[in-house]
Amino acid sequence: MDEALGDLDPADVLIEDGVISAVGPTLDAPGAEILDATGMIVTPGFVDTHRHVWQTQLRTVAADWSLFDYFARMRSIYGSFYEPEDAWLGNHVGALEALAAGITTIVDHCHIINSPAHADRAVAGLRDAGIRGVFCYGFYPNPSQHPFAMSLDPGWRLDDARRVRREHFADARAPLRMGIAPSEVEAMPLDAIRREMELARELGAQRISCHVAMGAYDRGRRIVEQLAADGLLADDVLLVHGSSLTDGELDAVARAGAGISATPETELQMGMGHPVTARALARGVPTSLGIDIVSNYSGDMFAQMRLQLQAQRGLEHAGRTAPPREVGLRARRVLELATRGGARVAGLDDLVGRLTPGRQADVVLTRADGVHMVPAVDPVASLVLYANAGDVDTVLVGGRVVKRGGRLVGVDWPQLAERLIRSSERVRAGFATVPIAEIESLAATLML
Repeated sequence: MDEALGDLDPADVLIEDGVISAVGPTLDAPGAEILDATGMIVTPGFVDTHRHVWQTQLRTVAADWSLFDYFARMRSIYGSFYEPEDAWLGNHVGALEALAAGITTIVDHCHIINSPAHADRAVAGLRDAGIRGVFCYGFYPNPSQHPFAMSLDPGWRLDDARRVRREHFADARAPLRMGIAPSEVEAMPLDAIRREMELARELGAQRISCHVAMGAYDRGRRIVEQLAADGLLADDVLLVHGSSLTDGELDAVARAGAGISATPETELQMGMGHPVTARALARGVPTSLGIDIVSNYSGDMFAQMRLQLQAQRGLEHAGRTAPPREVGLRARRVLELATRGGARVAGLDDLVGRLTPGRQADVVLTRADGVHMVPAVDPVASLVLYANAGDVDTVLVGGRVVKRGGRLVGVDWPQLAERLIRSSERVRAGFATVPIAEIESLAATLML
């Protein structure tokens, strides 16, 4: 992912003190530990710029949901039954899942802050896993009783965010940094949005992560246009989804240097519109990919790259009146979105996203010897269109090996799995006690 170096075959990557110090065909490093990557494809770690990591123990429950279902059930019911240890488990195992799949950096849009203790344990879950990323403290006020009266007043969370910044993110250069996720900008008055974004900037938030312009659910507010006009749109803003952004809004995003995270699988499933990726790229907007929620599909970037690529090709072909002679979006461009594009959108372009001397050694070794991979004639196509998370052999974060030989290092998975199952059972039992029809009726008045 470095134009100056190009793609090298074969090549060595030398890592010293957690940093890439050299890349070249034959490097001499007496005494160095050697990770044998013969026959593997070596890349920078993937960067996932949007995930609600806390939902890990609710895998599969959202397989057939629309966004309305997600709002009425996940956001309004399941989340209310999470205790602080559930938040730790979801974030910890979710981060391990990401690492196992070659995702070394994650932007966690964390809207499971039911209490200050939830915030503390959610941060710890990511940090204990050893992943790099941005923890975006969510101001969204989760309901804690049912039936509930919905409010978008973040209340105590504003002050608690200051505490979390002070207690957990004093070192702004640490691998895990703090961001902010406003309540829900599409449903908030502009004054309330301004208050939350100004607080984010007071705290030095790495990123301000906002759900916007979600296709059929777009309220027509053109909130990004309003943010730009009000001077709130800047390069620290990360806009998520954005399928129904106008061309004018995309131009405003590009001028501000803000970034976009497209999450192809949820957008296509949940009625949020066709991924904005190609339109954003065409207008010069920094663009990336996110997983979004593992409650309805796997948390692996290979799947998102493939879906993004082929969904866009299908859209372009559907508009033709003659057989296509070529395709538009290319595999290499999508791989860039998942690595250096994500690093730029997360504000970490100077640290990760490329195998370049001077950058952090976040490195992934992907096996190319499987029955579905041989021969790997084109390594880019092999990664985007053939590989899966099971092919990830070795992963390093800051030069530290977190996965080796296909196994996570230092992780007692049977013990964690048992805890995750117990957590899932308890949360789902709570869900079963709630009058869902009543909640959905209320949600319909708020969302549709």
